[in-house]
Parts: sequence; C-alpha cells; structure tokens
Amino acid sequence: MTHLLVGLALLTAAPAPKAEAKKDPPSLVGTWAAESAVIGGKADPPPPGAAFEFTTDGKFLMREKPGMKPEEGTYKSDPKKEPGEIDLTEPAGAGRKDKPMLGIYKIEGDTLTIAISMGGERPKAFESPAGSNVMVITLKRAKKE
Repeated sequence: MTHLLVGLALLTAAPAPKAEAKKDPPSLVGTWAAESAVIGGKADPPPPGAAFEFTTDGKFLMREKPGMKPEEGTYKSDPKKEPGEIDLTEPAGAGRKDKPMLGIYKIEGDTLTIAISMGGERPKAFESPAGSNVMVITLKRAKKE
C-alpha cells in the first residue's frame, strides 16, 4: 500500500508534459511572382514578370511588368483562420478602393495561393467555377537577389 501511495504522489507531483509550441503560420510579407490565374473557370495568365508585394505595414503593391511603377492598395490578413483570410483593397483608380475584396489564402513552402471574390462573399475553397466572380491566383515567393 505504501508503494502505491508513493507512486501516486510522484505521479501527481511530476510536471505535465509540455504541449508542443504552436508555430506561427508562414508570413505573407515579401514579394511574390505571379505564376497563374483563373477567373470564372477560365485561365487568365498573368503577364510575364507580374509581381505582388505584401509589406509589414499592411500595404499591397502590384506590378504588372518588371520596372513598372507598382500600384498600391492595402490588405488585412488573419493567418490564424483555417484557411487564412485576406481582405484586399485595390490600388487607387481601380474603382473599388472603398470595398475590400474578400479572400482566403494558403502558403505551402514557397507557393502562395489566393482565392479572392471580385465582389461578393468570401470564397470557401480554392476554386474558380465557371461563371463565378472568384479569381484563384498562384504565386511563388521571389528569390532575394
């Protein structure tokens, strides 16, 4: 009986195993080269050299060609949601500056996939069915020079 009590005392006094620390989700911040896009079920290839940049202060820069002055919008993201959520405001002059485009995103390695509604509810999947107003764009993290 004494052994049982000592064993219980040791078991209850032992520290609980530490829960594995949750890693922060990968960051959107950085420059991403556009690889492909689909809008309403139809391929809409981005121009060669098109790039997107997300800054730490919530700016979203879009450049259609290398050397071109970037257009600037803003973004808000919630990487803790599954999938991550993103709200983009288009660059000035695009006509939708006050209405954010609602989207979802995922980062797998050096690939960023964004599904964004071009007006309407936030997409629930990384799909762009025919006739929809959803754009799915795939980007690769740009290599630092």
